[in-house]
Amino acid sequence: MRNKWLLVAVAWVVLGAAVLGWLARSTSRPAAGVAHAIEGAGGVNLPIVLKPANTPTPTPRPTPVPPPDGNWIVNGSFEDGWTDLPPVEGFLINQNPNGWTLSWLERDEEVWDLRTIHPDDPKVGVVSGVAEMIHKLSHQLPPDEQLGGPKALILDGSAVYKMFHRGAAFGSQLTQTVRLPAGAYRLTVPVQLHWHENLDPDDPTWDTYTAESGVWVLFDGQQVGGWATARDMGDRQWYTHTVEFQLDEETEIEVLLRVKSIYLSPKDFFIDAVTLEAVD
Repeated sequence: MRNKWLLVAVAWVVLGAAVLGWLARSTSRPAAGVAHAIEGAGGVNLPIVLKPANTPTPTPRPTPVPPPDGNWIVNGSFEDGWTDLPPVEGFLINQNPNGWTLSWLERDEEVWDLRTIHPDDPKVGVVSGVAEMIHKLSHQLPPDEQLGGPKALILDGSAVYKMFHRGAAFGSQLTQTVRLPAGAYRLTVPVQLHWHENLDPDDPTWDTYTAESGVWVLFDGQQVGGWATARDMGDRQWYTHTVEFQLDEETEIEVLLRVKSIYLSPKDFFIDAVTLEAVD
C-alpha cells in the first residue's frame, strides 16, 4: 500500500513539472509583431514594437544649410542661365530664369490690386498684351549702362532681368520657394522703372499708379511686403524693396515679385541683385 501511494506522489510531481515547463515556455514566447531587444547594461530585456509589413520609411528632410555667400536666393543676379518658354501670341519667346518660376496675366484680365478708376475709359488696368521678359547681358548694353557705369542697369555680375512692353497694359511675376531655418531675415529687391513719358512727379493730377512693382514673402498664411508706385520708384533710378520677417521654426516661404502697367504707354522694369539674408 505504501508503495502505491509513493508511485502516485511521484506521478503528480512529474506531471506538475511538465505543466510548469509548458507555462514558462508559453509566457516567454514573443507575441505576433513583437521582437525582443538584445540585453543591454543591467540585463534589461525590453520589447520593441515592429512596424506593420510594407510600412514606408519616411525620408527625413535635411536641415537647410546656410549658403556660402549668405544669400538664400537662387540665381538672384540672373546669371545662371534660363529656359526659353513656348511662344506667346505666335512669336514672343520669354525667358524663365533658372531657380525662378515666371508667369503673367493673360489678355482681358484685370491687373493685380487696381486702385485707379476711370469711368470714361473702362480699359484702364485691363491687360492688353503680354510683356517681353528676357535677360539683358552686359555686352548688349552701352558702356554707361554696364556694371559700374553712371546709368548702370546691372548691379551685380553680367546680367539683368527685364520686363517691358511698348504699348500695352500688362502684369508679370517671378516666384521662388525657399526653405529656411528659424531666425530673422531680410529680403532686398532692387527695381528700376523707365517711364518713356514726360511725366511730372510734382503734378498732383499725375496718376501715381501708372506703373508699380511689388515684393512679398508668403509663409504660414501670412504675407509681408507691398507695392511701390511709379511716384515712389521715380524714373531711371534704382528703388530698393526691403522686406524683413521672423520665423519661429524651420519654414518654407515663397518669394513673390510683381510688376504691372495700367496704361498703353511704354514701360520698362529692370530687376537685379535679389538677396535674402539672415540678420541679427
